[in-house]
This record gives sequence, C-alpha cells and structure tokens, in this order.
Amino acid sequence: MSDRSDVQPVSTVRAFVAANLTPDLKAALAMVQDRLKATRVDVGWVRPDNLHLTLKFLGQVEESRIDAIRDAIAAAASGSGPIRLVFQGLGAFPRPREARVVWIGLSHGSEALAALQARIEAALESLGFAREARPFTAHLTLGRVRGPARREQLARAITEAPAEALGEMVLDRIELMQSNLSAGGARYSILQSFPLD
Repeated sequence: MSDRSDVQPVSTVRAFVAANLTPDLKAALAMVQDRLKATRVDVGWVRPDNLHLTLKFLGQVEESRIDAIRDAIAAAASGSGPIRLVFQGLGAFPRPREARVVWIGLSHGSEALAALQARIEAALESLGFAREARPFTAHLTLGRVRGPARREQLARAITEAPAEALGEMVLDRIELMQSNLSAGGARYSILQSFPLD
C-alpha cells in the first residue's frame, strides 16, 4: 500500500478575462440600477464595484498555468488599440417579460470588442480552453432576477427607459481577474493588466 501523505493538493484560482470599467462609469450605471430597483423586483444586483464586461471565463485554473495564460492574453491584447465604448440600451435575457438577466448594451465599440474577444478566444484555445459555444454578445450584466413577482413592472421599466447613452469610456487595457466566492458575494482582484496598444 502506497503512502499518499506526500501528495500536495493542486492550488487553483477561479479566473476570467475582463474589461473593467472606470469609476465614473460605474457610478453612472449604479444610478441606472437605482432606477430599476424602484420596481421592487427580486433581483440580485451586481455591486457597482464589480461591474465589468466578461471577455472569457476560465473557471478553476491551476496556478502553474497562469504564466502561459498571461502570455496568451498579452499576445491577444497587443496591436488591438484602445476601444471607445458607449453604453446604451437596457435589455433582458431571454426577453423583458421573462427577464432572468438585466443588461446594458453597447451602441459603440461592440464590433471592436468582439474582435478583441475573438483574439482572446483563439489565444486561449491553444492552451486547451474550449471556445464558447454561443457567439459573443457585448453586454454588461446589471443583475439576475431571482423570482417572478413584479416582473411586469421590471419589463415596463426596461422597455420604457430613455434611449440616451448611459455612460462611456475608453478601454485601454484588459485584465486577468481572480474571483473569490464567499457568503457575502464574489470579490474580484486583478492578477495582471494588459495594455491595448
């Protein structure tokens, strides 16, 4: 019988690639959330400091693979150039009356962001990360609906929202993020930033 006491557990991190938002934009989008909260629908709202655009979710990754992942993301980011993002248009998946996810779309920058995301997908696929089955849709999640009560009010608030831009920023970097899950919700920290040059 072999002695397994010398086997060390593999250390992992829960990781994803994100486009993080500026503080001003987070504040503007928090005001949008506040307007929607007036519907009193049971929604788990994303904390303003956690608002971001997910470009690639990696899941639990062995720490020994992080350096190769960093190199792949750096290569994907290089040559991309900064991207102007304009956030406009409230929506819900699958549709406002059956809302499960409340989101804000992009009226400017979605094509450039999709091209960047495709480069990230390709770079990480070479490391064994499977491509997403669904096509990338540039959107920012504001909250996830937890119950059906008052969903009609939420649908009305989404469909009747003013059409003006809700905020904008110039995305000049992307980040490899770590997510720590706890009873108080997810906490995100930046493992490394990659300039879009």
